[in-house]
Amino acid sequence: MRRFQAILGPALLALFLSSSLFAADAGKGTFRFGKVQFQPVDTLAYRQEGSDPGKTVTVVVLTNFQIDRPAIVEAIDTAGAFIEQASKSETGAVVMVSLQGPDRCGLSGFLTATQQQLDLGSSFPAKTTALTAVRVAGECFTSKPVKSFENTYEFRLPYDAAITAIPKPDRVAAGGGEPGAAYLALVKAIQASDWDTAHLHLQKEEIPKTPPKGAESAQFFHGLALNYPKTASVTGGLVKGQRVLLDIQGKDMDGQKINGVVAMTKIAGQWQVVAQNLFSAE
Repeated sequence: MRRFQAILGPALLALFLSSSLFAADAGKGTFRFGKVQFQPVDTLAYRQEGSDPGKTVTVVVLTNFQIDRPAIVEAIDTAGAFIEQASKSETGAVVMVSLQGPDRCGLSGFLTATQQQLDLGSSFPAKTTALTAVRVAGECFTSKPVKSFENTYEFRLPYDAAITAIPKPDRVAAGGGEPGAAYLALVKAIQASDWDTAHLHLQKEEIPKTPPKGAESAQFFHGLALNYPKTASVTGGLVKGQRVLLDIQGKDMDGQKINGVVAMTKIAGQWQVVAQNLFSAE
C-alpha cells in the first residue's frame, strides 16, 4: 500500500480504493427453478435489518446481468431496485441469499422470463468462510433437487463479495414536505385541467410533446383523472436523496376511498412522479 501511495498520491489512492470497492464481484455457481436456469455473473452484498429488533442480516444478491450499483445504493427499496433491474431484460434473473447463521441460509428472487417472484424459505444449508464488516464469503446450496408444486429447483451459489454500504432512508412526516406538496398540487391541477402546474410533476411518459388544446385537453385530463386520486392527503413515507416514497390516502373519481404509495424523484428542481400504486381502502 505504501508503494501505491508513493505512485498515486493520497487523493488518487482514495479514488482507487473507492473504485475497487464498487467494482463488480463476479458470481459463480448455478441456479435452476423449473425451466429457468442461469449462472450468476455479478454479486453484491449488503446488510439490512432482520426480523429481530437490533439485529442485521447479511444479504448476498446474485444476478445474470451486470448490477447498476449506484442505482442500488440510491434506491429506497433495495430489493425492489434489483427486481427493477432484472425486469429490463426478458431473461433477467436475480436471487437473494439471506444468511440466517453460519450454516443456514434463505433464498428469494425474481425471474423475468416466467414473471415469478420466489420465496423458497430460510432453511437451506450454508458454509460461511468469512463474515466481517467489509467482506462475506461462503456458499448457499441445496443438497438435492427440491420439488415445489409443478417446479423443481436446485442451486449451488458460492460467493465472495465486499459489503456495500447502503444508507437507510429517512422518514417523511405527515404532509410529505416538499415532495408531498408537489404531489398534492398535481392532484389539484389534474382536477382543474391546469397544464402549467400538472406538467411539472407528471411522469415523463405521461407528458405529451406539445401542450393539449381544446377538446384534446379535456380528453387528456380526463385520462389522467382515471389514474390519479380526485382528492388526497399524504400520511407519511420514506425519502433518500432525490427520491421519495409517499404514503397517501384519498378518494378516486367515483368517491371510493383509496390508499396508495407514490414514488417521486427530483429532476431539474421539480418533484416528478415515477410510479404509483393505488388500491381500494373499502
